[in-house]
Amino acid sequence: MTKQQRRQYKAIIAGKTYIISGEASLPHFKSTEELLNKQIKQIKVVAPKLSQLDQAILLTFNSISDQLYKQAEIDELREKIDEMQAEINLLQSQKERLKPKKSAVSSIIATAKQESRTRASNKIFKETDK
Repeated sequence: MTKQQRRQYKAIIAGKTYIISGEASLPHFKSTEELLNKQIKQIKVVAPKLSQLDQAILLTFNSISDQLYKQAEIDELREKIDEMQAEINLLQSQKERLKPKKSAVSSIIATAKQESRTRASNKIFKETDK
């Protein structure tokens, strides 16, 4: 997105208004705002004596921790995909090796059959032309 395509979103987070600027869709901004406020409320319940700054730091820590877990999960899935692709490639190469090769004799026989069919067809057409 260019600068002109960036969106501005007015979010209310923990009772304070913020103008968020970014390339995300409006539903994405709204979902992020809702999730953030929900998590702030949860932290306030669990640790009501923490200052707002400490609650925000705890929320940030939790978010980054979640991000690391998700990245590890993505990396693991990509590794599985790579392993499966390698297995598919191996099976395809094994299948290619197992395909019967046309021998010179079978090639000659196939050519002879085709020529025989062609001669028979030509003979039929010549007889009908008379």
